Amino acid sequence: MLTDEEILTRFRKLRDELIYIVDAHTLDVQAWLSSRSPRAEKFSGKGIRASSTGIKVPLLNLVLGCNFPAGTSEANIEAEVRAVKEFFARRDVPWYWWMNNKPSPTNIGEILKQQGFVTDDNPLPAMIAPIAQDISALPSYPEDIQVWRAESIEDLKHASMIRRIAFGFTENEALTYFEDMSSDWLDDSSRARLFLAGIEKPTPVSIGAVIHGAGIPGIYVMATLPEYHRQGYGKAILHKLLIEAESFGGDYIALTASEAGFGLYSQFGFVHLFGFIFYWLT
Repeated sequence: MLTDEEILTRFRKLRDELIYIVDAHTLDVQAWLSSRSPRAEKFSGKGIRASSTGIKVPLLNLVLGCNFPAGTSEANIEAEVRAVKEFFARRDVPWYWWMNNKPSPTNIGEILKQQGFVTDDNPLPAMIAPIAQDISALPSYPEDIQVWRAESIEDLKHASMIRRIAFGFTENEALTYFEDMSSDWLDDSSRARLFLAGIEKPTPVSIGAVIHGAGIPGIYVMATLPEYHRQGYGKAILHKLLIEAESFGGDYIALTASEAGFGLYSQFGFVHLFGFIFYWLT
């Protein structure tokens, strides 16, 4: 992780300012993504917001941050946490609570633990890079790999299959994830752009998207079929996404990195700012 001085030199903003930007962007996009399913429902309280796709995959049903007004009583916070638990119980889906970097109240973690939530010691890395980079200086990939923007329902079907396998989704869940929000991926007016990569069209083996939210673009749904790992497909997708991101404007681009993807993103100029903490019910 860069020092505060290195962050200021590279990004011309203080670390806390960048954390606020990435935090706001990530929660905005995750809320949008989980609200686009045909069966989606939302919960909105005084300090908690949640979105549920209705799909039985934890990462597709989310509580996003915690932002109670100063002075909210602990009894009222506990009551709203119970209401969220009831919301997801009615939905009958597994879910996660993405805790943002500076929640209010600051002791929300202890409140959640008292209500049966657990967490682990491995926060999800949130990363940032300058949006204007010298693409020619970034890692290369095999010249025979093609990258194309999703332009048909067939492309979306391939993307749903790749993501489901790569992420190990529950069997028979999220079978039509991208097709169910086809206009969001295919329309030029959308905040999202989905790309696929393979040796030839129309048989992709890797996907990735750039999505705009809260003033900046971010990288999402990066996935490659397991048998094609470490063959340059992720690099090819990232090259294209960084170029595409410039059309959205803004000075920075954000992402959250899995353990497997952290090294790849670091090669492309992304630096680790902070980590999102995940909570779930035992």
